[in-house]
Amino acid sequence: MSQIEVDQENSEYGKISQQAIDRIKFHLGKVYPIELPFIRDVNQDSITHVAHAIGDDNPLWTNREYAKHSRFGKLVAPPALLYGVAWGSWDLRRGQGLPGINVMYSKEHWRYFQPLIEGDEVHATKEIISLDDRNSKWPGRSMLQLLRIRFYNQRDEQVAFCDNYLIRSERETGEHWKNIKAIYTDDEIDQIDREIAEEDIRGDNPRYFEDVNIGDAMQPIVRGPLTVSDMICWLMGVGSPHLRSGQFWLKYRQRSPKVAVRDPETRIPQNVETSHWDRNIALEIGMPVRGYDYAAQCGGWAMSFLTNWAGDDGWVSECDIQYLGMNFLGDVQRIKGEVVSKWISENGIAYIECKVFSINQRGENIMAVRGMVALQQKDKPIFTLPL
Repeated sequence: MSQIEVDQENSEYGKISQQAIDRIKFHLGKVYPIELPFIRDVNQDSITHVAHAIGDDNPLWTNREYAKHSRFGKLVAPPALLYGVAWGSWDLRRGQGLPGINVMYSKEHWRYFQPLIEGDEVHATKEIISLDDRNSKWPGRSMLQLLRIRFYNQRDEQVAFCDNYLIRSERETGEHWKNIKAIYTDDEIDQIDREIAEEDIRGDNPRYFEDVNIGDAMQPIVRGPLTVSDMICWLMGVGSPHLRSGQFWLKYRQRSPKVAVRDPETRIPQNVETSHWDRNIALEIGMPVRGYDYAAQCGGWAMSFLTNWAGDDGWVSECDIQYLGMNFLGDVQRIKGEVVSKWISENGIAYIECKVFSINQRGENIMAVRGMVALQQKDKPIFTLPL
């Protein structure tokens, strides 16, 4: 048995030990390759699977004939494909320690330099930047961990990076969530369906910098009501950090015992990730009695919102996402935004800054986003990538 396995066996389930903190801090500032990504090859299959995972029908990702006439000449990967390289990998979390401890996304800062197109290959590195105690209104100790992920193509050109802020908290019962319900009438479902159908993808109709004004509202998109099927689609597109079967599941449990939770009724070891849709496992680890989404899934929706608005010739250069609340099974998210500033940079690139919100059916904002979009200027050549 390795020293890590010994440490995990000796640690108290669901509690943050000083030993585990010291083990993480040993890795601070060290860059490691992600060796077991869910996605390596950017091809028609991986691109369309990710688009389906986030409900994004943009023809630039899904229609090869359409993409052939774009400035890229081939299918383009939606920004959310990068989740399949890192988030859905089997070794992103290796070396992060804190076995049996909840992980919740706090915020992400994405910076995109150039696209991944059909035929590319993609790989990534990870680096733990910091791990600090965090003040929390909930019981138990809580830490804030900053993980930096850099993404590269087959030419080792950086295509993007993400600063990922993670809350690592001790497991306590989520009493404050227990009474949340989502029940709809047929008329309400019909209304949601109409709003989903009204989603506007700018596509090959250029959005010019000069035509955008501060205060302009952006066309909203709607996702939900959230179902287990939505989460299955997400996992089919970008992979899963923990879900494994057969020999892979056995070896994973043997290497990392705290990843398994005993079902209180059947005593079968279940993957901790099933708390997203299994009521018994959610209760066992102290999470809500209702299932809840993956935060990165909401992040993918935010990226869809921005790329819809930017159009084929626009470029989403930054996406800062702050996760403010839980998205429970049955919840509907109405993602909307507005332009807050515009300017031309010193190198002549025209930028739009926008703020975006995701409001559920209870009127709660569960996600705040700051987006930066480069747009084409009239009577000028389109900007080239990478920026």
